[in-house]
Amino acid sequence: MGTEQLRFDAQVEEVLASFDFDRVFRVMDWLGWTWANLGRTPTRADLALEARRLLGELAGAPGVLGSGGLRASYKEDGTLSLKFILCESWSDLCEDAP
Repeated sequence: MGTEQLRFDAQVEEVLASFDFDRVFRVMDWLGWTWANLGRTPTRADLALEARRLLGELAGAPGVLGSGGLRASYKEDGTLSLKFILCESWSDLCEDAP
């Protein structure tokens, strides 16, 4: 395993260790937010497993992946992040108009 991969793996562990899965679970439970593949609100363990999967799929390449309210991103500058998105709206002025 190369140095870059080891560094990325360490970043994944750091992000997972500092993320408040309990807080996300409490919000999802309170809202009755379910995941279709589970048919229920995900547990803290479910959330952590999905977060690890999303972060791992980035594999040190810039991009954004999301599922079930979780969003993992890796920026060109090497910043790895994990967020829980409850609501979002945006517009990209650079997109071609229909």
